[in-house]
Amino acid sequence: MGSEPIGHGGEPGPTGRIERALVSGVEIQRRVQQLIDADPELNKCEKKINAPMPKPATSDSPTGCNWHMHYRGQFPDCEQRIDMIVELAQHEMNIGAPVPGFSN
Repeated sequence: MGSEPIGHGGEPGPTGRIERALVSGVEIQRRVQQLIDADPELNKCEKKINAPMPKPATSDSPTGCNWHMHYRGQFPDCEQRIDMIVELAQHEMNIGAPVPGFSN
């Protein structure tokens, strides 16, 4: 489990620190997909919603989260609900740093 600062430049924000699991992008994508598939409102959407791979965000994000997902325009009637699910996942997880000494 990792600890990510809320503020900028590695300094904790005024409300302290948020604990987030440090996981891979695939694990974040899988968790968001599980939340989408389990949501009764999104089950009514006429299209199959596939969670995209999370993209790294700038380190100075106001939320302290280091990733985001882009899917805008694909699901006009469902985007607000998807935004809520992505936000929930952002509170749970951050993309972990690469493992030192590991290469593909």
